[in-house]
Amino acid sequence: MEKDKFKILIVGNGAAASALAKKISQYEYVEKIFSTGGISDCMEIIDIREDDLTGLLMFALENKIHLTIPISPKALEADIVSFFQSNGQNIFGPSKESCNFIFNNISCKKFLYKLRASVAKFGMYNKLSQIGDYLKNSAYPVLLKSAQNTASEDEKMVCTTYKSAMDFADKLFLKGEIDVLIEDFAMGHNFTIYFVTDGYSAIPLNIVGNYKFLDKNGGIYTDGCACYCPDYKISNTIIDEVKKIVTNILNCLDNDGKPYTGILGINCVLTKNENFLIQDIKPFLQNHDAGAVLNLCEDDLIKIFTSCINGFFSDEYDHIKTNDCSSVSVCVYSDSDNSEISGLEDIEDVDFINIKKDNEKYYSQIGMNFTLTKTAMTLSRAKKYLSEAIEDIKFAGMKYRKDIYDKIEQ
Repeated sequence: MEKDKFKILIVGNGAAASALAKKISQYEYVEKIFSTGGISDCMEIIDIREDDLTGLLMFALENKIHLTIPISPKALEADIVSFFQSNGQNIFGPSKESCNFIFNNISCKKFLYKLRASVAKFGMYNKLSQIGDYLKNSAYPVLLKSAQNTASEDEKMVCTTYKSAMDFADKLFLKGEIDVLIEDFAMGHNFTIYFVTDGYSAIPLNIVGNYKFLDKNGGIYTDGCACYCPDYKISNTIIDEVKKIVTNILNCLDNDGKPYTGILGINCVLTKNENFLIQDIKPFLQNHDAGAVLNLCEDDLIKIFTSCINGFFSDEYDHIKTNDCSSVSVCVYSDSDNSEISGLEDIEDVDFINIKKDNEKYYSQIGMNFTLTKTAMTLSRAKKYLSEAIEDIKFAGMKYRKDIYDKIEQ
């Protein structure tokens, strides 16, 4: 592999695409990295939609792409993997058939419940009156969210009263939601274990401790707004239990004739006495934690992905090497548009999500703008570096999880 110069196509954008490009650009044999979106010196942006399969295939053929890595839900739902495979292209990711259940919160809950995985009590309804009846008998707080797992952050909410829950459900229906998932909100420590799989065997990539609320006292409930890696709170016993669930997932999909190849992120909450509940599943690293996870990976990801594609993964790997460092990452949000951001130009380990760049100047957009990740030999030093770096960034409307530095204890 090292003798050939590789060209890689990442189908997706945001911090996950940027972090992945940075990681694989370190391999000497990688000549060029293309991506369908994002801002990074490590990749060339191409103007092709993530779900334009014909356009992407023509680009891959014309540019002699060695490996395509789809991380975009749009691309996966359009079944880019099956389309590329049928045209003789190397592509690392799950087919639409194998990952379709992940993109719907209700389908995912049903699937996990069928496998007897531990999940919070839940209900799914498509009428406001049914939701009202369910909520009258619920223990609060409850989590309400739209059916789509890729929904925006204003389409999920932790509600502490019947009125706030009904008001939010009414808001979802007004936005056009057909189905709403309600589940008991599980209090505890949030974590994600990422696995690499060829559809038959699965090996942990790393474990991430997640922060879900944008403010320590509550506020917006996110898929993740900050993290640290590895998560020292998660024991080997829990890792083994989660791996058993992943094995059951893979076996079930394989028995249905739709084996899952790619990365699986199992989002969990640690409750009491080493118990945990599974919240949902992600088909790739998430924006808030991609940099933190990839900074710790020592094995060659391109070789791993290729091994999965070629069916040699279980023979060639029994674990994925990581270094002894720790990473901390935080997502920076904005509640205003077009504010000039100062301090970014001198900081490394920034991965952009939604931001404007004009004449070497950066401008904010409403919502999540970028992630900032720091890695060091100890968790406390990584926190210190992150604290120092974020103090240099200034712009109107800047928001981030400010207590991350003192909340993590080693």
